[in-house]
Amino acid sequence: MRLTELRLVGELSQWRQEVREFLDADMAPEQVAGHVDPTDLTGLDLEFELRHQREAARRGFLAVSLPRADGGGGRSRAWKHVYDLEAAYHGAPSIDTGVTLCGYVLSQFGTPAQKSRWLAPMVSGEMLGAIAYSETGAGNSLAAITTTGVRSSDSWELSGTKSHITGVHKADLAVVLAVTDPEKSARSSMTMFLVPLDAPGVEVKRRPTINRWTLCDINLGQVRLGENSVLGEVGQGWSQVMAAVAAERGSLAHYGWAELWLQRLPAGVPSWERARLHAAAARVRAFCQRLIDYEETGQAVDYQASVVKVASTELLQRIARTARSWAGPEEADWTAMFEQGPTYTYDALEAIHPSISVGANETHRDMIATALLDSDLSLSPPLPNVADDPVLAACVEMAADARQLLARTAHHALRRPLYGRQVQDFQVARHRFVDMAIAVEAMELTAAEAAHSPTGVARDYLVSAAKVTGNEALLDVIAGAHQLHGADGYYEDHFLAPFALRAWSAQSRGGTTAEHSERLARLTA
Repeated sequence: MRLTELRLVGELSQWRQEVREFLDADMAPEQVAGHVDPTDLTGLDLEFELRHQREAARRGFLAVSLPRADGGGGRSRAWKHVYDLEAAYHGAPSIDTGVTLCGYVLSQFGTPAQKSRWLAPMVSGEMLGAIAYSETGAGNSLAAITTTGVRSSDSWELSGTKSHITGVHKADLAVVLAVTDPEKSARSSMTMFLVPLDAPGVEVKRRPTINRWTLCDINLGQVRLGENSVLGEVGQGWSQVMAAVAAERGSLAHYGWAELWLQRLPAGVPSWERARLHAAAARVRAFCQRLIDYEETGQAVDYQASVVKVASTELLQRIARTARSWAGPEEADWTAMFEQGPTYTYDALEAIHPSISVGANETHRDMIATALLDSDLSLSPPLPNVADDPVLAACVEMAADARQLLARTAHHALRRPLYGRQVQDFQVARHRFVDMAIAVEAMELTAAEAAHSPTGVARDYLVSAAKVTGNEALLDVIAGAHQLHGADGYYEDHFLAPFALRAWSAQSRGGTTAEHSERLARLTA
């Protein structure tokens, strides 16, 4: 039993089981044998990848959340999230597919002719695609890109170099972002182009990463394209990219890898360390569950996707560092995916790039801060009635205190003057505040998830994880509030004082962190 798995119901739960049965069979060792390729991000060769994608497409998995009119399944993005999670857990090469990377923008902005030529074969698993937004030196700032698109009477000429591109060495198409009107502001100066990678003037260069698989550059040497190469509207590239990134950033693949890495921790990891990792995983699970629930019920997803991205990628790093730190000498060699031997060193290196890709976590923290500081932070989600459960009752009470403290910190501490500005204008303060907000939401959501769980081992696991989360998160929120309020908050007559005292007294109500960590250790042994 996967204690870390999401709570799904109805058709989505049944579909997850179908996905698991397919992936269990298709990713079995005897199927993978002979197809290992450490130079590819998937760890597998192109022959295996295409065969696997075609079969996933035949079963309706690959494009499950694209509109039916575009050959997809017409399901909510929750279904795509669940597939990505399971594919990552099974190590399957069907996450960064043509549909994933190019499907959304082609579906949203493509013409019927563009969809017929490019999207249809991606949906059937026959074609791979890539996205080429970033450039060396531009990083997460798309406003700094220098690739240009110059229009003539009946064509466009693209020049420049796009960088940090996943899978373009095996793709047929790249969606390229270029500046087409440098006189306008960044938000209206860019256009998306569909660039066939066999077009004259296109050169793909593979660049090995520290983990030996390759990212790519695309050199565009005066590449001439027809008018039908424009994707969407001229000058609307920025808004189209923002829509695409918003759709991609909530991927649950990172949580799928976290589940897998938790299960294969070295035997030498002590039980208390394993328990703390599971408590952290339960927090991320709760964020993922919220995203699934929002998508399935049609609620608007905003900063919640960024919370999933930040929390899940940083959990991956924590698990990977712990595993590598406790690996024995015979387990410490670098081993690529699907090769013989433990991959703890590989995983530790692999955990670096998810927190950078699809917008660095610092960028996502900025987006979360902007969303939350414009909202009423005193409003908490409805919490379950847990009066008959002393552990969860303590969790809910602590969450209510943390929520109130978060709102008062935003209202008072972040508006204090500092060097002629406000505290909230400084990124370091905004990020500290975001970490407080993530901690508060973790307290609320883990308590709710535990309350929803039926009696049994899974509930015991979630209850203890909620209490460890509540205890540690409340202290983190208190510490953050004190830091943002400065010296004023340390006085007895300041409103922080009773919060701090209650936070420490609450640590033992319903069981201490140590007691619940011990129970988690027993449950996950």
